[in-house]
Amino acid sequence: MVKKKGKSKRTTLKDKYKIQTRVTEHHRKQRKQNKRDAKNGKHSGKKQKDPGIPNSWPFKQDLLKEIQQAKERQAQKEILAKKEKEDQLRQLQEHQKEGGSARTYAQMIAMSQQKAAEFESKKQ
Repeated sequence: MVKKKGKSKRTTLKDKYKIQTRVTEHHRKQRKQNKRDAKNGKHSGKKQKDPGIPNSWPFKQDLLKEIQQAKERQAQKEILAKKEKEDQLRQLQEHQKEGGSARTYAQMIAMSQQKAAEFESKKQ
């Protein structure tokens, strides 16, 4: 059986030039947008690679240990913040299951403080 030829990739010159103009317009728009961003302080270029600490630096090992400890402390803070957020979300979900009307954790806390103040005022 004879294999069919694929579709020809020839285009008319009209289409070719139309595509070229679209491409140049697009590039022009991108250059203008990059200029605007640079003027407004948005820098979207490549991030510079950290050169590290030179071997001739005095007390290099101590500095590296301090940097590692700072990274670990930051990671611990992030873990604690994540746990706190999960706990707040769990409390809010329990509150909503019980029929509470609070939509956020802050609203739930404000409502509980208000109820506590009302209770204290009735108590006295």
